[in-house]
Amino acid sequence: MTRRRLDRDTVVTSAIVLADELGIEEVALGRVAEELGVQSSALYNHVDGVEGLRHAVAGQATANLADALRDAAVARAGTDALRAVAQAYRRFALDHPGQYARTLLPPANSEDSLVVSHRAITDLFVQILAGLGIEGETAIDTARTIRSAVHGFVALEAIDGFTHPQGNDRSFEHLVDILVQAATR
Repeated sequence: MTRRRLDRDTVVTSAIVLADELGIEEVALGRVAEELGVQSSALYNHVDGVEGLRHAVAGQATANLADALRDAAVARAGTDALRAVAQAYRRFALDHPGQYARTLLPPANSEDSLVVSHRAITDLFVQILAGLGIEGETAIDTARTIRSAVHGFVALEAIDGFTHPQGNDRSFEHLVDILVQAATR
């Protein structure tokens, strides 16, 4: 193998690509090293073993999800923003299954980057809800409820948990309609 200069971002990005292509279970140091054209031992300078690598993937994946949701909300407000963010959440989960699976990793501690990214997601929902007149603790409760419902749908969709022949798009739109109605009542 030819020697190549590595940094943490390069290692994590390679692992993210593998996670989305093959599933997070297939992300191993040897596999990432092979993709990067280096020895596995070279990765230990950048991540703390396979669990450290998977945790780094979780941090970046959750930040990527937060960015995708924020981008979907740009120049939108109210129910339009809420619908756009729900659609972006689902699209991220479908387009990036390996990353999405890692967004569910719990933070290691209160300084973990996952805390910041998860907070950014909640804060985005809270900002959108403020535009609908929902504030304070009710906004946080509503944000958590919406995120939980959308996550539940995409998690079931990811495992082909919807076995009825009716298409998932219609059902997802129905879910979003219910969430918007509940938030605006």
